[in-house]
Amino acid sequence: MSSPTSQQPSAHVFPPLSPSSLVKRTVFDNGVEAEISAIADRKCVPCDDSELLASSVRALRDALHVPKGIVVSVNNGIVVLDGRTSYYYERAAAERTVRFLDGVRAVENHILVEPPALAHDVRVCVANALLRTAADEATRIAVQAVDGTVILHGVVHSPAERDAAERAAWTVEGVRSVIDNLIVSA
Repeated sequence: MSSPTSQQPSAHVFPPLSPSSLVKRTVFDNGVEAEISAIADRKCVPCDDSELLASSVRALRDALHVPKGIVVSVNNGIVVLDGRTSYYYERAAAERTVRFLDGVRAVENHILVEPPALAHDVRVCVANALLRTAADEATRIAVQAVDGTVILHGVVHSPAERDAAERAAWTVEGVRSVIDNLIVSA
């Protein structure tokens, strides 16, 4: 008879991390002590702010989903993004585009997602997006829209249907946030 450990698949043992890549600190939050280990996944390459600004502008100009008119500034390795867009995914794309450039210490994303003039228009657009992408679920989902925030209520049959409904809401112009109050029922 074999022992329980012999039936387990063998695990790959990774070499220990070098001390310079492992950062440990103690955090006190509401009287609770926690030790956090973080791996410095990349070293920040020191770079002149003017060089970083030029590379940020080039990267944003060449990026596929970044709207025109985004204003970039750099101060001591911190990239600040300003501007306006109608879609959340464009805001996120701008941040992703500059986040991993050499010399970037941090990114401050101040790009505003502006909703269309009427919340009713957003609600109708979200309902139409649901019909296009998640037709089976659309009849069981109620949509509310308030100042660019979309709230989804209802019952869906699977987590995949829930994800499809949320993705459909994010595709609508002017949506700043989505509150998913959908219930998954088997």
